[in-house]
Amino acid sequence: MMTEETRARLLRPPSRLWLVLSTALLLAGLGFLGAFGYAQYQYCKSSRLYTELRQVAAHVASEEEPAGEIDFAALQAINPDTAAWLEMPGLDLSLPVVQATDNQTYLHRGFDGGDSPAGCLFFAASAGGEAGLYRVIYGHNLHDGSMFSGLLRYTDEDFYREYPYFTLYTPEGAETYRIFSCHTATDQEALYRTDRTAGEEYDAFLQGLREASEYDTGIKAPDGAQVLTLSTCWSAYGSGLARYVVHAYREA
Repeated sequence: MMTEETRARLLRPPSRLWLVLSTALLLAGLGFLGAFGYAQYQYCKSSRLYTELRQVAAHVASEEEPAGEIDFAALQAINPDTAAWLEMPGLDLSLPVVQATDNQTYLHRGFDGGDSPAGCLFFAASAGGEAGLYRVIYGHNLHDGSMFSGLLRYTDEDFYREYPYFTLYTPEGAETYRIFSCHTATDQEALYRTDRTAGEEYDAFLQGLREASEYDTGIKAPDGAQVLTLSTCWSAYGSGLARYVVHAYREA
């Protein structure tokens, strides 16, 4: 049976401290929900943008030009930094690649130039060396599975065996790449240096990339080969310096 003292305690107005704490928790919760909702809106906006870009990039076949090309004139009219278009069938990835003068511009900027948590795939800024010999493409690992999130599927050797090729379209034509190495790395490693020139040192570098692979692909990049490295963060939830990289050489 409830005593008068207990009843009085229950009916007593809440203390000022309790009200302050409750209000603070409520505001924090609303802030979190607002931030989460805005992030989801931005992801959806980014997804719509790149869906529309795939339609813009689709080249209409004609007698003069075959199908299967990319309409770079249309893309460069939207963004003059357009440099290539990457297609990786195994990842259902078909996205533009831009080239800026630094490695920061497109971290949080979409292809249309607007703010975006998804950013854009972009080539590492030029650091000298032989043009086109060794390039790096950066892309985010995102919660919604977009951009370069799918690269981590190459941690599975069986997946690699099924999808060892991808295509990079440039204004000069289509380039077929064969993957020869997949592994974890840190953003401080020499593999991010793009100032490479052909020769014995470069060939030894390619051999080192092959030896770093977390499983034996059975493939060796030819000496002097043009190589493209795809790089993303190890985790969408923050991974410090940890990265996952896929190396491929141009086969045709």
